[in-house]
Amino acid sequence: METTRRAVRVRVSFQLAILTTCLVGCGGPLESPGASGTPSVEQPVQWAYQDYYRVELTPSGAEASSRLSQGTVFVPMLRPGTHAPILGLDGTPLRYTCGVTFISPRRAITAAHCVDATNVWSPADQLLEVRMYDPMRADEVHWEATARSLSGTFPRYRKTPLGPGYSTTSYGCRVVARCGGPFGDYRCPAAFPRADTALLDCGDSSPGCRYDYLGVAGSEGEGVPVSMSWTHEVYTIPADRSSDLWRHYTRYAGYEPTLNYHYYDAHQLLPLRSTPWSRSGRPRVSLGVTPTGTDARLTELHGCHGSSGAGITQPNAALGIEELLGPVAAWAPWVFPAHDYDFLCEDPERTARGPGDAGLGYARLAFTRKLVESRSASDVCDAQSPGLFPNLHLWLEHDVWLLRRAPLTPQAFPKPWPCVEATCSAWERVRFPNEPLVPLGRDSPLWLPPARMVLGMSYRVSVRVRALEATPPRVTLTLGGQTLLRGASPRSRPGEAAGLVATTFVADSGGTQTLKLSLEADSGDAAVTELVVVSDTLSQGFEYRSQRVGVGILEPGASVPVPATWTRGESSRFAALLRGGQRWVATRQALVPGRGWAVAFDTSRATRGMMCGFITADGREPRMPCDAVAKRVRANFQLGTAQPVAFFVDLPVGHPEVALDNLRLQSR
Repeated sequence: METTRRAVRVRVSFQLAILTTCLVGCGGPLESPGASGTPSVEQPVQWAYQDYYRVELTPSGAEASSRLSQGTVFVPMLRPGTHAPILGLDGTPLRYTCGVTFISPRRAITAAHCVDATNVWSPADQLLEVRMYDPMRADEVHWEATARSLSGTFPRYRKTPLGPGYSTTSYGCRVVARCGGPFGDYRCPAAFPRADTALLDCGDSSPGCRYDYLGVAGSEGEGVPVSMSWTHEVYTIPADRSSDLWRHYTRYAGYEPTLNYHYYDAHQLLPLRSTPWSRSGRPRVSLGVTPTGTDARLTELHGCHGSSGAGITQPNAALGIEELLGPVAAWAPWVFPAHDYDFLCEDPERTARGPGDAGLGYARLAFTRKLVESRSASDVCDAQSPGLFPNLHLWLEHDVWLLRRAPLTPQAFPKPWPCVEATCSAWERVRFPNEPLVPLGRDSPLWLPPARMVLGMSYRVSVRVRALEATPPRVTLTLGGQTLLRGASPRSRPGEAAGLVATTFVADSGGTQTLKLSLEADSGDAAVTELVVVSDTLSQGFEYRSQRVGVGILEPGASVPVPATWTRGESSRFAALLRGGQRWVATRQALVPGRGWAVAFDTSRATRGMMCGFITADGREPRMPCDAVAKRVRANFQLGTAQPVAFFVDLPVGHPEVALDNLRLQSR
């Protein structure tokens, strides 16, 4: 009986909610705007009454990668046949906005109906704008004041622009594949008539390298927690249904874009993030599969026109990250006469939602996975670019395919993630996100992607190694023609599941070089993880995804860190935000043993009572006061023979938040 009731709720809610996901080709009856005597109460329309979403200017935690990998594609409205632009009542071209999610440095997934054959009629020749959103400070954006300022007469509304801290970057991208019969198949790798998925390529600009990109899930199912990042303009609209703003913004009258301000190119979009159920705190979950139209899985998520194409994600508990399922999709038009919902955004006061009721759905995972197969060897973060090398971190979860062309079977971790048992080593407690262990055999070495070396510059390199046989592994590292280590045995403490191989070296030649990992003939097979190469002399900013891996926050009382919170720096797009009572940790730094360390970093303000130190493999925490003077910290540590596993900064409880940037850890 319960199953039957749930199925009915899904079907009915599906009919009510479906309009929110349709971007192109919708039609329906023109409905009455309702009584004009409704009391005038402000409604935060796009923010979906804050029960559905929050504005997220400072991405943080395990979901930070999901937010940073998401952008907006702007698609011009064109007339069928002539391809002439459709103009608004003020004479300006109208456009659609849809979400995109990067799944590699240069490629992103969106919905096919967002880039259909009418508006993207010549994919090879049409360059579309994809806009990415930098971390921002709320006190420099003033989005709430902007939301309240919208006034005037359609279509020439007036509003206060967002503050000077609003920061975005635009890239030119093309559709390289589009799957779904109604939307015009284009280079679709298989017959998917019920799909609604498309692939964009942004070329050598590789937005995913600066921001982030997600791995694609291996499976999907009912009852799995799901989340969504997307963008939209945010305004508060009077509830007076006779008002100009209500008729030309809140109410999506007749599904006619020329009559709705959302489609006019006058907005500054804000990054939004879905929230759990407000009353219970339960995450929103995936539900059943649609019975007709687009092959999609429904979820408990909700949104607006403009949510289409945004990536719906699920957590990967083993890796401590979010992974992509698919883009918010559209369904068949047969449902539209059945619903009475004519708002730009879902309105919970008219269509009550609760756990088990269906909202948005995503195009099935099989379509996303098929499109990802087309990734090429050129789709990699360019280690030649300034800032990416000599600060290269290879995150194996995404890039392991670059190391081996043959199928791999990643090795299982010996302990669950996150590691909370008392027996976990210091290294295992601070390692995040979890990376696969990649097999390394005597006859199967690994090569890292080529990177540019600087003649005479000092570097550090490290790799974690786990023995797969009783015979201990012996690892050799070579860089071009230079041997860095030969037959090195991993160093580990009793009880550790994997040991460290690490060294410093001075490059004896410049130019592009390839780092090779191999095993000696008398070595046992092994598995490797956490391959890190950094400069021993240059400061490390956080401007690129590779530089932010392994930088995190320990909340008071927590035993396992989460990825850091990112904000705008004084002279950079990315700085790590530390709040009072938190510990900031930097791992993935190739921290070689038995060295002294000169530490330096920048701060956004002078500090009082701040402490710095190292976590060592034996569980100690050598530390010292390190207050910022003129927004700069300098400190020296002598660790003796200890093996450091992380550098940390502690900010006292009650201290104003501090942004950290330009970290340098130099061995001595």
